[in-house]
Amino acid sequence: MRKKFGRWIAALSVAAVLATAAGCSGGGQESAQAQQNGDGQASAEDMPVVNFCTPNVYDISEIEMVEDAINELAGERYGLQIKLTFAPLGNWSQQSNMLLSGDEADIIVLYGTPLLSYVKNGQLLALNDYYENASEEFKSAAAKVVTDEDLKCATINGNLYAMVNSGGDYIFLDIDEDIAREFGIEPGQRMSLEEMDAFLEKAHEAYPERYTLVPQGNTRMVNGEFAWDGLGDSEYVGVTSSYADSDNLVVENLFELQEFIDFVTLSRSWYEKGYMMADCLSNTEMGSSMIQNDRAVCSFNNGFANNFNKDGMIRVIVGEGKADTDSCSGLCWAINANSKHPDAAWKMMEVLFYDEDVVRLLVNGIEGEHYVLNEDGTASYPEGEDYNNCGWGAMTESFLFPNKTLSYPRQEDGADYYENLYEFTSSCYRTPAFGFFFDSSNVTDEYSACCNVMSKYYDALMLGAVDPDEILPQATEELKAAGLDKVIAEKQSQLDAWLAQQ
Repeated sequence: MRKKFGRWIAALSVAAVLATAAGCSGGGQESAQAQQNGDGQASAEDMPVVNFCTPNVYDISEIEMVEDAINELAGERYGLQIKLTFAPLGNWSQQSNMLLSGDEADIIVLYGTPLLSYVKNGQLLALNDYYENASEEFKSAAAKVVTDEDLKCATINGNLYAMVNSGGDYIFLDIDEDIAREFGIEPGQRMSLEEMDAFLEKAHEAYPERYTLVPQGNTRMVNGEFAWDGLGDSEYVGVTSSYADSDNLVVENLFELQEFIDFVTLSRSWYEKGYMMADCLSNTEMGSSMIQNDRAVCSFNNGFANNFNKDGMIRVIVGEGKADTDSCSGLCWAINANSKHPDAAWKMMEVLFYDEDVVRLLVNGIEGEHYVLNEDGTASYPEGEDYNNCGWGAMTESFLFPNKTLSYPRQEDGADYYENLYEFTSSCYRTPAFGFFFDSSNVTDEYSACCNVMSKYYDALMLGAVDPDEILPQATEELKAAGLDKVIAEKQSQLDAWLAQQ
């Protein structure tokens, strides 16, 4: 009964927003198509349709309702329509490459594959002219969430290829809330790896029926780095220490970096003691889901948090907040080089940065149907529902959308979530090589061969599933045979030249 009634309310809500816009716009929000025709309104069939493609891990069963609501606004204000295309987060790398191979995708979320890979494949449209000639509404809104320094992380050979997700990451440990409180662990507290080790031991003994520790997702221990910077290369074929002196940045083999050796040695002990799930190298699930389903005690996570209570979990900080090229460009929004409507795609990109009404529909859904608005300005799912069954659960993963700060923050995150996010992203530590991208063109064969070696060993080492005393020397030998020294020399040369220009 709620859904049927909600659809009626939703129609009234959208009509009210449109009426408000018409009364306040002063002509500034007329659709581009209507201006061209001079007749005041274009039909939806005549408007360009921008296909926005993104991964998801939430319920989107009422996608048509949300699309229709957005398109009423976008059609009236901009002469545009949007199509929303989703694919599972777990295989987004493959799906995004497929989408970029044709002309159906327009705006696409880049996640899980290095930005440079897309650029070298000629899959992305250079945005320089669009960005330089953007509307004042866009420039004003974007400046609040993305700095020119951040955009260096999406600029390659002088060309801007994406709007980035500003800022850096913490490394967290997400813990089942009841278990965390049982052991006196407070939300947001800082926990060293040694303290984490002691907690895992106690939790393993108290809850032998659960996995004590599971990967963040699939076979990745954590989507972030503790103390190494890949220099724009998420395969980590040659890294620097994140906290090295900028006057003495030395590119090293990750498998010989002391910070990495220390972590994987500790991780191995967790695996041998039975804390880590034994079949971690074949895992296909998200760690958070296993915790919420009472199958795991904890998993690593990364990102920014303001409220450290999250969906039945308590979050503690185990790695300092920092930003590097990967953390900034690892999630961004680009336009397909093959887009049939590049101008319309850019206009929609602008809209997703400055139109509060559109962004709230995209992220939160329709009020009364997919969320309720609380007195403090936060949003909650309707009673008895969550992101798995509400029809539109996108606000659980709001980070996947361009300017999510225009949406209503979740009640769990708190009313001041976005203000704290601004503060964090503007003040967090940036590595000395922030903004540097390694171009492997001069060592293509060697780099590709080294990537194969890294993919063979990196996850297994991080998860503790193999013995580092045995595997690290073996992996290093294979890397050197693949041409690691040549890649590192090239990376060092490019880094030195880049530092000299800063």
